[in-house]
Amino acid sequence: MLSRKLLLYATFLILLLSVILFFAINKNAAPATYFVTNDPNKKGRSELDVLNLDYVIYESTPQKDRVAACIAKRYRLNRATAQKLIQLAEKAAAPNNLDSNLILAIAAIESNFHPLLVSSVGAVGLMQILPSAHLKELSVYGNENNWLNPEVNMKVGSNILAKFIKQTKSVEGGLAAYVGARSDLDHPYVYKVKYEFDIYNDCSKGIKRNLFGVAQNHATIEN
Repeated sequence: MLSRKLLLYATFLILLLSVILFFAINKNAAPATYFVTNDPNKKGRSELDVLNLDYVIYESTPQKDRVAACIAKRYRLNRATAQKLIQLAEKAAAPNNLDSNLILAIAAIESNFHPLLVSSVGAVGLMQILPSAHLKELSVYGNENNWLNPEVNMKVGSNILAKFIKQTKSVEGGLAAYVGARSDLDHPYVYKVKYEFDIYNDCSKGIKRNLFGVAQNHATIEN
């Protein structure tokens, strides 16, 4: 009986220590992409909601509305926030003749639409731009206080991607270069972005998709 009690006590201590260790390791981890709200009009809120995006005027179209619904559901974002993201992506993509859905797909894969994310290597914002590699492009928009701004971050990310596409002469090559794997067109990152892009394109056309799937096959990007 005594040995059984000791075993149970030891098991409890191990579990307790495991929980303490888990929280200690994750204490300084990046905050979650979203937090749930009790507001019945909002399925969830992201840090994007606490940023000042009131100035962004969403120009509704059926296609964009469907993509916004898709992003909101897939990443548990407020629908209005997803709409503003789409508008910003459209503004960032247009000067470079890029598809705004491609910019959105990169933001999704890079940061899960987490605008304040700073990675362990220093990459910043929605598009996870690395200042040490792209300081010239970022500096056009001021100092680091501006680099997490969603509009600035998407513009810079779009400019960088367009430059890489021009250099490599393909969207796949541009994506590989964007993630730092210039010579690897079969890099998993390329397929993840293309899969996400494919989801948004299908959503814009009203084609039903599994919004919680992961990349498994190739998708097509027309530049």
